[in-house]
Amino acid sequence: MPMESKEIKKRNKKDFSLKALLNVMKYSFDGFIHFYRYERSAIVHLVVAVVIILGGLTMDLAIVEWLFIIFILLVMLSIELLNTAIEAICDLVSPEYNKFVKIAKDSASAATFTISIALIIAIGLIYIPKIISFLGL
Repeated sequence: MPMESKEIKKRNKKDFSLKALLNVMKYSFDGFIHFYRYERSAIVHLVVAVVIILGGLTMDLAIVEWLFIIFILLVMLSIELLNTAIEAICDLVSPEYNKFVKIAKDSASAATFTISIALIIAIGLIYIPKIISFLGL
């Protein structure tokens, strides 16, 4: 038993070196590369984000509005990445149809849909008054 404890401690010891940090960053970038290469929704999210940011650059947005827009875009991206991870795990565990896998995948998809609705509401609340003001209505 004492030998097992030493092995467990050795395995659980976290490396806080620069090399370890760079490895973590590499794995994250690998995830982004996979996402943008293989997921249909990735390009849609990217285009939406670019349009929203370009739209914001044409308006006089307050710093708080920019922070909120950037925050919600990053939350949307994060949820979409988690959705991708859940789908990959589900496909690995159960390649054939399984009602529980369907529930997991549908729920993850619903999370991305929910944040998309939140983004639409936020953009409407921020942009519509500015557009109305710009048009002089």
